[in-house]
Amino acid sequence: MMYDTILGTIGHTPLVRLNKVVPNPKVTVYAKLEGANPSGSIKDRIALRMIERAEASGELRPGQTILEPTSGGAGTGLAIVGIVKGYPVEIVMSEAVSTERKKLLEAYGAKVTLTDRALGTKGARERAQQLRQQFPDKYFMPNQFSNMENQRAHYETTAREIWEDTDGKVDYVVCAMGTSGTIMGISSFLKEKNPNIHVVCAQPERGHYIQGLKNLNEALVLDIYKPELIDEVVVVETEAAVQMAREIVQHEGIPAGMSSGAAMLAAASVAQRLVEGTMVVVFPDRCETYLSTKMFEPQPNVPCMLKGEGLHSTTYAQFRSRAPPPPPPQGP
Repeated sequence: MMYDTILGTIGHTPLVRLNKVVPNPKVTVYAKLEGANPSGSIKDRIALRMIERAEASGELRPGQTILEPTSGGAGTGLAIVGIVKGYPVEIVMSEAVSTERKKLLEAYGAKVTLTDRALGTKGARERAQQLRQQFPDKYFMPNQFSNMENQRAHYETTAREIWEDTDGKVDYVVCAMGTSGTIMGISSFLKEKNPNIHVVCAQPERGHYIQGLKNLNEALVLDIYKPELIDEVVVVETEAAVQMAREIVQHEGIPAGMSSGAAMLAAASVAQRLVEGTMVVVFPDRCETYLSTKMFEPQPNVPCMLKGEGLHSTTYAQFRSRAPPPPPPQGP
């Protein structure tokens, strides 16, 4: 296919069947590979959507600088959109993010402002708000954490692609918790099509280091988050999620990042209890932005998830849900 700009390649990512990291052979699991987006992240979808809507409404004017607090994914997407559309981009992020994320943003020409690692994303958000208040004419801030276009981007694209590519034959959907835009948009759309689709949220444990994900018990409550759109919450331990990401890379050949490992760990915990069904798990990004992190450190004594050593060990996963395991959903 041919496109006028790189922005035309955002979305329409593939669904790939997983064959070796699924603990139950009677459950068919497909990964939605969002790493196929231009920057290697699902955040490209919301970056384009937020900027296009801001241009249409007049909120974003020629000459302004796009300012955004982020752990990296949305920042890179905004940097790409900024290049194509002619806007300078400034990203505010915690010092704790990976070296690759910082360098990639700079390679795309974005200005990177770092905040105290101890303050995490909260510190980056506060600093960005300060800059915007000090220079209101200079900056436009999309604010992915409260911008409803975040959710709408996934309602109109990601969810629709899942529904159409599976011909509506999907029983379970699993997403990791970040800004919540992905899971909110996907759940809203799919439950309109079939209320029986079971939506699972993979939420990281307290004190985790998985970049881009949020534990809502220690992070700010997100403006776009609606708990009623989630059927089940699975809390995953950091080291287990990272190990699962390694095994996705090694055994499926898919370059999955840490957040993909978290989503897959939750998907596996649900799949192993089911009689049958079809599941889609969203892999938000690729592994290249984690090369300097613990994900790529040698792990000679780490249990293998594929042998069940990790999935059934409280050392590696804490599987908690808000309700008893439900039966496989029936079609309408």
